[in-house]
Amino acid sequence: MPNFTLAICVYNAEKYIKETLQSVALQTMQDFHLLIVDDCSTDGSVATIKEFFNEHPRQYELVSLPVNGGLCNGRRFVEENATTRYIMFVDADDILYPQAVETLYNKISSDKDLIAVGCHLEYMDSNGKKINGGIFLGETTKEGFYKKAEKEKLIFMQPTAIYDREAALRVGGHNTTGFPAGKPRYQDLCEDLDLWTRMSDLYREGKAIIVVPEILCRYRKHENAMSGNSIGMILRMRHIKKNLKLRRRGNKELSFIEFKESLTPAELNKLEGEAKAADELKQSYYALKKGKIFTFLSKLTISIYSNPSYFINKIKHNILRKK
Repeated sequence: MPNFTLAICVYNAEKYIKETLQSVALQTMQDFHLLIVDDCSTDGSVATIKEFFNEHPRQYELVSLPVNGGLCNGRRFVEENATTRYIMFVDADDILYPQAVETLYNKISSDKDLIAVGCHLEYMDSNGKKINGGIFLGETTKEGFYKKAEKEKLIFMQPTAIYDREAALRVGGHNTTGFPAGKPRYQDLCEDLDLWTRMSDLYREGKAIIVVPEILCRYRKHENAMSGNSIGMILRMRHIKKNLKLRRRGNKELSFIEFKESLTPAELNKLEGEAKAADELKQSYYALKKGKIFTFLSKLTISIYSNPSYFINKIKHNILRKK
């Protein structure tokens, strides 16, 4: 009986899910429970999944949720209903490289102190073509992680990671409560950052979160999905940081609703300026890629005007960063 669940949360992924399942089928390690959670898809995702396994038989479990609840809700469902010690989520439009599962499972199972292990990701576009960039976050050693956790830093790591389910639930798991009803679903923003940061509290017990510095997955970056919700992302990061500090001092955490209501108009206005700067800078980048020089200069100017310090920090931490 495998002690590992590979889970895929699916919502309207008909266009991509077959590629994702093919990458799962090609894994060099196959001794895992495959759990697919459909979040009320309205396209042909479920039919495509069933057709794939008719052609490529293997064990899998398909659960259809009764109500569309979003990504964080799907991940919480897996945490509460899986029976294995370890969980690994794969997005329904990403592609694993063949050694991904084996590499991550071998790493986390080799050291009792490890409660989560991630990897590096490279970008591809909507059509699966490799593009520049990727996600190369996270500490590669336990010692590096301990130093960061002790300093009360947010723990940024890729979503493609294997982690200890019981350790995650001990610190609350993926959090779905305390958010306003309706959309945007703030619980779906920075949901993994929230979990990794909560799990970092266990550094006091010698537990660690690290990254294997290998590219083991291709992450699909949709240009037409440029975040119009940068303010939501920024609010969530501030919320996660606030609760980190409250927890470490033995104080009661704030729900997202409570946190947002605690902000003064001046604080909220400042965060909105930062969000506008982020959106405009991102749009300027895509305009430059398409050769739209006037649009690039216009968007870049708006970004700098909206929040000069944001632009300076981006230059400092990206262009001027030493490798």
